This record gives sequence, structure tokens and C-alpha cells, in this order.
Amino acid sequence: MEDDPEFEFWNQGSASQEALFLSLDPDEAVASHNAQAVAQSSQHVGSSGRVQSPQSSHGAIDRHALSEQTDSRSSRAGLSATAKGKRPEFAREISTSTSSDGGGYTADSGSDDDDDDSMVEALLDTESDSSSSLPQSKEASFLFSQGRSQNSSMTSLSSSASYDRTTGRKRTLPFEDTWSPIASTAAANKAPKLSKDNARPVPGTPSRSSVASPARLRAIHDAIASSTPTTPQKPERFAQPDSPTPYRNQVSTPVIAQLGRSLVQSMGLGSEAPEGMQIIAHSSSAQALMDELFIPWGVQYELARGVSRGWLSWSDVTRVRLDGLRGNNRDCAAKVSQVFPRLSTAGGLQPDLQLWTELDREELAICEGRLRGLGLHGEWEGTEDWYGGKIQQVARLEEEHGEFRLVLAPMEMRKSNRFARFLGSRRILQVSIPREMRNTRGDDLRKYFTRKFVLCGRVFVAFGAKDGKVFLMETNEDYERAARTPGDNQRMSLEEFVAWHNPMDKNGKQAVSKWATRFDLGLSISVPALAFDLDKMFNINDEFVPGTTGKRSAEHIYTDGCGFMSGAALSEIGRRMGYATRPTAVQGRIAGAKGLWMLHPRDRDPAGTPKIWVRESQRKINLDFNNLHPAHRIFDLLAPPRVTLPSRLSRLTILNLAHNGVPTDVFVELMKETLDEQVRALTQWTRPQDMQLLWACVNRIGHVSAARIQQYALGASRALGLSGRIREDEFPSDEPSDPIEDLLDAAAEDVLLGDDESATLLAELEQAGAIAQSLRDKFTGEPLTLHGVVLDLLQAGFNPLRLPLLYEKLKIIISKVIEDVIREFHVSVPLSAEAFIVPDPYGVLEEGEIHFKSTKDLKPPLEDLQPNILLGDVLIYRNPNRLPSDVQKVRAVQHESLADYVDVIVLPTKGPCSFASMLAGGDYDGDVCVCIYDPRLVHTFKNSPLSQPPAGFLKDNFEDQGKIEQVTEVAAQMARMTNSPDARRMKLQHALLSDVSLPPVGAYSVFHENAAYVHGYDAPQTVRIAFMFNTILDSRKTGLRVKDQVFRADKRQYDKQRPECLSTSANADSELARNVALRRPNQLGRFVLDVLLDEGKKLRDTHLADYEKVKKSPAFSETSDQDLLRPYHNVLRLMDHPSLMHDLALIRTHVEDHIKRWQALTRESKPNPQTPSRSSRAKRHTGGPSNMVDRRNRWKELAQSFASGPNIDPDSTLALVGDVDVIKASWAYAVKPNFAWRMAFQSLCRIKAITQGSVAMTGRFADSMSISASAVRVLEQSRLGMS
Repeated sequence: MEDDPEFEFWNQGSASQEALFLSLDPDEAVASHNAQAVAQSSQHVGSSGRVQSPQSSHGAIDRHALSEQTDSRSSRAGLSATAKGKRPEFAREISTSTSSDGGGYTADSGSDDDDDDSMVEALLDTESDSSSSLPQSKEASFLFSQGRSQNSSMTSLSSSASYDRTTGRKRTLPFEDTWSPIASTAAANKAPKLSKDNARPVPGTPSRSSVASPARLRAIHDAIASSTPTTPQKPERFAQPDSPTPYRNQVSTPVIAQLGRSLVQSMGLGSEAPEGMQIIAHSSSAQALMDELFIPWGVQYELARGVSRGWLSWSDVTRVRLDGLRGNNRDCAAKVSQVFPRLSTAGGLQPDLQLWTELDREELAICEGRLRGLGLHGEWEGTEDWYGGKIQQVARLEEEHGEFRLVLAPMEMRKSNRFARFLGSRRILQVSIPREMRNTRGDDLRKYFTRKFVLCGRVFVAFGAKDGKVFLMETNEDYERAARTPGDNQRMSLEEFVAWHNPMDKNGKQAVSKWATRFDLGLSISVPALAFDLDKMFNINDEFVPGTTGKRSAEHIYTDGCGFMSGAALSEIGRRMGYATRPTAVQGRIAGAKGLWMLHPRDRDPAGTPKIWVRESQRKINLDFNNLHPAHRIFDLLAPPRVTLPSRLSRLTILNLAHNGVPTDVFVELMKETLDEQVRALTQWTRPQDMQLLWACVNRIGHVSAARIQQYALGASRALGLSGRIREDEFPSDEPSDPIEDLLDAAAEDVLLGDDESATLLAELEQAGAIAQSLRDKFTGEPLTLHGVVLDLLQAGFNPLRLPLLYEKLKIIISKVIEDVIREFHVSVPLSAEAFIVPDPYGVLEEGEIHFKSTKDLKPPLEDLQPNILLGDVLIYRNPNRLPSDVQKVRAVQHESLADYVDVIVLPTKGPCSFASMLAGGDYDGDVCVCIYDPRLVHTFKNSPLSQPPAGFLKDNFEDQGKIEQVTEVAAQMARMTNSPDARRMKLQHALLSDVSLPPVGAYSVFHENAAYVHGYDAPQTVRIAFMFNTILDSRKTGLRVKDQVFRADKRQYDKQRPECLSTSANADSELARNVALRRPNQLGRFVLDVLLDEGKKLRDTHLADYEKVKKSPAFSETSDQDLLRPYHNVLRLMDHPSLMHDLALIRTHVEDHIKRWQALTRESKPNPQTPSRSSRAKRHTGGPSNMVDRRNRWKELAQSFASGPNIDPDSTLALVGDVDVIKASWAYAVKPNFAWRMAFQSLCRIKAITQGSVAMTGRFADSMSISASAVRVLEQSRLGMS
């Protein structure tokens, strides 16, 4: 490689930044009458915000802090660079050819995202009543710096992890105006009675002198603290307070209008909305009151949630009640249910003080206006290294009387992404869409979400769809709302937001569907890890297959998706995230680029300057490099490298390996080993240490501790290296799954619910606040998952030999483990591991060679001299693998040049195509591959020839690519809509929501397995279906759509009743509903999965029979637990005591009454024995989802009633000397044990633990603990008598 390309980049001369400094312009100042809310919010959000003068904090900043660097040296360097005519290449706005030989760093080489800039700019440069992408009047809104002052501005956000190398401590950064907004104004929107804020100011970077003025800071503080409005009001732009509706455009169909009015009135949602607008929850009169009284947003949201759920009406929201809810979110939001008791009765309370405190913290950051929410500003309001965007406002789409509506769910605090950090958590609303709707109602959904949505007078519009959710952003429009609150002036229009993230004029030459998927970059769960100086961000060419020219396809790019980072940058990220060692590579997002960044082959000094090199294949969005926003210079971290071992096979991998020569006996042997090991670990109960080992095993299988601890990670679990991806996922994504949703899915599966019931359960759990309380039922304390229940029983001191309930629950877990192995074919391979793949940075690996070195032992250290590096023949593949050549046999080698590249699999950059592309069409943007080095699987495996699609594949199976709408076409149509702002917005939204419906990926997954069964794994028909699956999987980016006649033909041929080996428990009933079964020709021989299933059933029967034998052993007891009965027996002797008899009688009556209610509910919910399956059970409810909700509410009400009663005077003798909850639980256990376990789970566990010698511990500590691997080894040795 040639020398580093710093000379390719330029900085303009330093000039004064005074003109860009945030001033309190008297003409357009922020409305300060809202300062009461700011002042009140700051009282309880940790430590108060402190403004440091530059003199007091100057010494706390080094060149890696988020500060301005405007010293004379940088100024001179900038002037020198400008004098030499150096130009940036990162964003390709100015493309200059440079040397491009070998692997050297060169200028841009072009990509499939090339655009016709001048054409689109001309199309969009049109005046409109609505805000254009960058309106003329707001030209400075998104300028990070002006051209005349590039040098000083481009260094305001220096590469920083706020870490002092001299002390080893993280530092608190000064409260400086690093990213101040530029004051700007916009013409008022002329739409009647809809108000629009000034354009969101996007900061320039002031000079140090302008920031340092204490008088200036005092002026800002005083203005914010003022209770007198300073912003000139423009009444003509706002709706009149006495006007319930701004304009009443009648819809075209009277029946629909009547239905809409009826629904609004019945739900109490507020005013009837005009055409094209949907009311989520709003009332003009209630909103005027809330604005007048400065009611915090958390309270407004909770009230709106109550209205949207039908628990409240806006008429209930009166001045008297609101007077008790004035203050900050932390103090007031939790009191909503006290002021509005109906919310408490309905279970609407959201008691998470951590969430409300974080909302206050983020509100203060938004009001401050310094983009603190982006992160990397150090401490904020008592939180070290704070960043925003951690709160999610959630809604669910429901359908009632043929009409869609949004129902608000509680706010959540799980994760953060770039958009939420930039806009603010409260500016985004995510809407969950049921899968069935996405499958069948795509066009209806797209049309529905092009509306404007009103929530408490604020207008939200949809801007993207991802992972079954549609995302809405709050715009700078208001509906029936004239007041202004802190931060409102920073809101932006949809077009401004699009121009900031993915400008159409710079990304026009691509399919609309591909352009829309680029919004995924801002929605990725991430952590702000490091900000790069602009002159340390380099653009470099990819490495290509020799002999290829022009626009290369992905398989001809050796380095597709992988760039470089300097050693200093990786070390800085490692320090910030608390990694034990410097990562070799990191997955993330920066500016418009995504992918993986690995250690630079030469720039490795950990004490050097952080730098980043971005390849052309990584850049998905072209931005204006001259005006790069601070958010676009921050590296958003998704994940570090992580080696997971052992890996396990799936049905697709087994089909491939069997086709390529691995004998069926090998799979049977591995299946037997897997089952024997897992069942043995779950059935050893006799020795003292067995219960700890059993606890550790159940915890590992159920991922309970991992899921609980990930609640505290708030979406950073993968960035911290705590979680990996789903390994056998048939629909791969470079996004981490939500651990909380995964656990809730497991909870739904544990009680055998259908899809509708699962969704209902999730909604009810959210409503009950269970998610915020360690994933437990808040009334009974029972964990939500089967594995969690078993862990609580074990740690309380119960033994499955003496507690039938625990014995039966363990039996269910064992059955699940067995079924997972024999039906899903999740067979463990001890000698296997998986990790990120990266391209060879030196080109030293030959074709067919790999390098895999790990910080973990990949092989048994007692059997191998080099246990942490692979040598010899291995298999490598990427999930899902559907083509014969998707698994490759290669040779693992050791090369000294690659010794520092640990915890990643290095692949060669030689051969006729990218090696990653041979592995199921992979690349290097974060793909994980599996390495198998078990000789039993490797020895007999033979590589298949590289699979190729049939001739004319795209033409024959997919719609004409010429019909795929391009971004330039959308821009042209928008340009012609100058007089119709709503039509312009809706056209843009239609493009952004192109991915709201589901492509038939799942169908073709089934079709492929069926084709393999009928035709053989390598038959042309099967290969074609495999390519269909792969192509549809990428259709979000390509815009390709399967021809209707092709899909219908494939469905007729392959949508038939599947053999048992291809059916899962989730789709068993749907298989039986098909009349025609698949038939496998005799000449193909027996299907490998049929053989494995038959062998697995035999193993299952043997293990379950052995388990049942335990009941016949002398050690097993079914008698009642005497420890649990002891409190009951003790109080029986006191029944006649004068001071106790009344209260004990209350307890007896309370228990007996609730047992009767429980028995009645149990009879109603008793399963129909003729429909035992999960899916059919979901269908048998005659009342539909509303009936399910009703029953679940009744169970919840019963648990709440039992937990809250009886009404015993707290000063009574019984309450003073005894534990009422313990007595009540023991009494219930004595009368009806099953009832007691259902209604008083945690109290019974507490009784048992006390008798076993418990220690005092809070739930947070308990949920954060697990048994370490070293402790497991000690306990295992102790069990074997070796300690």
C-alpha cells in the first residue's frame, strides 16, 4: 500500500466564528415563558447542571476532548492545506482522480449509488409552501461550518472518549458551547391553523472567544429562567383556542366519516381530525390547559395513553387535577395514577423512576441546544458519559371496525440509536405492526401511514419502516396548539430530516427501495463511541478481482464492507467501552457508511491520533462533506469482535453437509452426544452441590441472567460484547435482536400461546409494568419465563425430588431441550466456533486458506499445544446456507503477519471472486461465519462447484427492473408539487415506506426445503428456489419483486403438506390443513432428516422414560412441604387469641374467597382436549383478541386483589408481630397448593429460603448475579470427589 492519504484532504482557512455563535436574537429568540418547566425539571435529575467558565475548565481538555481546537497551529495548518489546493474525497462531492495502483488509497471509484447531482438539485430547487430539503431561508440550518472558516469549525468535535491517559480516569468535559445552533428563521407555513416552528437550527462551531463569555452564558441562563415570553407571537399562524377543529374538510364517504366520528367519540380521543390527519390522542381544551400549566411531557404522554386505551376521557383532565401534576417528569409522571385513580385500576401505572429521570435529563439537554444528546460531552446531570435517545415511545397498530388506529403503550428504556440521539427520544414514536397485517395489507398500511398523526397537539409523520415497526417523527407543525415549550424551536420538517440524513439530490441514482433502506443506518441500536476529526477521516478504494473493470458486482470486491481504523481509535473505543483488550475490529456506522472497521495494517500505535478509513463499498449515503453535521463524525458502535463456541448445526447445514459427503451416522452420533450431555446436566439432584450446578445449567439454557442484565445495558449489550446474534437465523440481519423481546417471546412460548395471544401478552406485560421490574409479575413476583421460575425455586432451597411442582417444570424444560435437538436439529459441535470475517489486510493468504486465532481456547488445551489457533482442514460457512457450495472446506494456517488479528476469521483476497461471497453471498460488513474443525465432519466433506443462477434468472422470475422507481423520479414529481405541500410530503412518505410490507421470504424458505425433499438438494429446481430466496432476501435494497405468476406457480408446486421432519411445532396444524402431501422419489434414497428424526425419537423416549423412573425412587416425595406449612400451623394455635382472631378470620375469608374465584377462572380457561396444539389453541377463542384481553385482565385483577388484601389495620397486633403476606401465602398453600403457587409465588419462596438460611439481598442484586464458569468447574470437581 502507498503512503497514507492525508494529503487528499483539505481545510479552509481559519476565520472568526462570531457570526455563527448562538445569540439570543430578539426577533427569533426561543420562547422563554416555558422556563418554569426547565427550572423544575432540574431539581431532581441528579446533580444540577453547572456552567463552567473556560478558565476553570481549560486544563481539563486535551486534543481528544469534545472541544474546539482553534489554536494558531491548526489555523496555520488549515491555511497551508487550502493554499495547496487539497480537497476532501470522503463524500465525493468533489471527485478528483489520484493514483490508484495496487491496494493504495485513491479517490472515489464510483458505486451503484452514483447520482446525477445537478439534475436532482435542479428538480428540488423549487420554492414551496412546505419546507424543502434545505429551504433558502434556512440555508445555514445544517451547516456545521461555513466555507470561510473550515479549519476552526471542523475541529470542534475532536476524537474523544473523554479519557485521561495520565490518571486512567474518565473526565468530565466542560460545559462549553461546542455545537451551538445558528439562529435562523423560516417563512410561516400558510396551511390554515397549523403552526410550524422555525427551522431547527443545526450548529456551526463558534470560536473560543465567543464561547468564553460569562456574560453571554448568564444571558442565556437568564432567558431560559424567565417566566415572561420573549418570542414574538404570531397568532395568525396558530389555531384559535376556541376553535375545536382548525378546518373541517368533509371526507368523500359519509359512512366512513360517521364511523370515524363515532370511534373518536367512543374513545374520547378528542377533536375530530380533518382529512389526511389521524388523532392518536388530543383535545384542544385539555392541551391548552397542559401548556398553560407547564405539564411535563411524561404526564401528557401518560394521560394520552390512558385516553387511547379507553381508560380516560379528556373531560376528566381538569385544571384542579392538573395542578397536582406540575413539576418535572420524575416527580409528576409517577403520580398520574394517584390523581387519576382509574388509571391505577386499569393497570396503567408506569412506575419506572429511572425512565422518568432520564426523560428529564434528556429534556434539559434538548433545551440546552448544544447537541449534548449525541454523546461524547462527558458528565450530564449526574450521569457519566451521558448520551440521549434511550427512551422509546411505543404504539401498537390495531384494527377496529375495519379502521386502523394507534394505541399508545408505556414508554420503554431499552436502547438508543442515532436518530433518537439527534432528534430526541420524545420526538420519535415507534409503531409495532402485526405480522399478519404486514403480510396481507401492505398497500393499506402504506396509505394509512402517509397521514399526519396528532399526539397532544404535536404532529408526527412516518419516515421509515424496519423490523416490523413504522417510525414516526415529531415535526415542526402543531395542531390546535399555540404555546411553545423548551426545544420546540429545534424541531424540523420531514424534508429537512431527509436532507440531513439521506439527501435526495446526492443519492438520486438508485432504486427508491434501496434509498429507503438507508434509513436503517440511523435506526441501528448503537452507542456513540468516538468522534473523529474531519481531517482524520479518509476515503480509500476497495480491492477488486484482477481483470474486472467498471462497475463491479459485490462478488468481485475482495474488501466489500470492511475499512480500517488506527490502533489509537480502536484503543480509544476499547477504553470507553471498558473492554479488557483492544478490539481487532468493530462494527458500526459513521456518516453515511456502515460495516466493519479492522486494525490498520500499519497505523497501530495506541497513543497516536484516531483515524478511520472508509471504503467505497461501505458508503451507502452520500453527504456534503463540506457541511458535515457533528452527528455524522461520531462512530456509532454496534459490536466488537466476539468468538462464540461451540456452535451448533441446523437443518439447513445438515442438508448441505450430507449432500457434500458427511455420513448420516456422524449426525446421529453428534445428536446422541448433545442429548446425553444436556439431559445429564438437568437430572443430577442427589448431592449437595447438584442444586447449584442445576441452577447454572438452567440459567445457561434459558439465558435468564443474560436477559436480566441486558435490561441495564439499555441497548448497549451488543456494543459491550454481552450478546451475539441469532446463529441459525434464516433471515439474517446485521442488527442485534432485542433481548427483552426475545425473553417475552420465550414467555409466550412457555405458556403455549398463539401469535395473537403472544402479542396480547406482550401488550399486557408492558401495561402492567412487568418489564421494568426484572421481568416478573408485579403482583405475585413470579418470573415471566419457565426457566426463570425454576431458577427462583432452586435458589430458594427447593429440590425437585421433594417439590412436585419443580419436578414437573424441569420435565418441561428437558422436553423442550430434546425437541429442540431432534426437531430443529440444533446439534452441538464441540469443535466449532463462530466470529466476524475480515479480508486479509496484507494479501498473504493464498486462495483456499484462512487464519483464525482467538483469545479463547478453540480446542482442549490438554490435547493441543496451540489451543487458540486453528491449523489444518476446516469447514467454514455462513447462515443460512441453501446452495451446495455455501459450505467450503479450506485450510487454516498460521501467518506471523496476521498474529495481531485475533477473534476474527481472516479470509484471502485472492481468487476469481470474493471468498465471502462464496459463503451464501456474504460480505465483510459484520457477517459472522462458523468454523467446524471436528474431524468427523471435515474428513469426508468434499467441496461442490460454485453454484450459479439459471440463465435468464432475473428476467424470468422478477418484474422488469426498468419499472423500479428511482429516487430521481420521486424528486421530479415532488418538484412539480410546489402548490401542494401535503401531496409533496405524501409522495416522499410513499417512497420512505416502500418496505412496510413483507416480501415472500418465509414462503420461499419453505419452498426451498420442500424442493430439496422432492427433487434433491442439488437439483436445478432446488437451486433455482435457493436463488429465489437469496434474491428476495435482498429485495429491500434492490427493489426486485417476484412476478405474480411465478409466485403462484411455485406455491402450487411446493406449498404442500410437509413431512414430519420439516414441520415444526409452530406450523404443525397448518401442515395438516393441506390436502396434498409432498412425496420423495425412491431413487433419491432416504432423506437425511427423516433418519435423524427417527433416531431422535428413540433417544427422546429413552430419556423421558428414565426421567419418569425418578418418581418411583425412595428419594422422591409428593407430600406437602412442611416449611411452607409452618406459618399456617403457628397461627392456627392463635385463632382464639382476642387480639388476633379478627384479623386471622379476615385472612381465612380472603384466602377462601379468592380460591373460589380462581377455580371459576380455571374452569373457564381450561384447554379443549380436542385442540391441544399451540396454533389451534390460538384459533379456538370465539371472542377473538378482546376475549383474550378480558381473561388476562381478570387473572391480573385476581392476583392484584389477593396481593392487596385483606384490609388489616397496620397498627394491629398481627401486623406488628407477624408478616401478613407470609401468613396469607402459607394459609393458601395449606388449603390449595396450586392456587398458592399461582398467587403468592415469591412469598412461598421467601418462606422456604428463610428456613434454609437465607441472606438479605435486593432483587437488583439477585438479578445481576450468576454462577461463574470457574465456580462451575470447582463444583463439578467437588461432585467427582476431586477437590
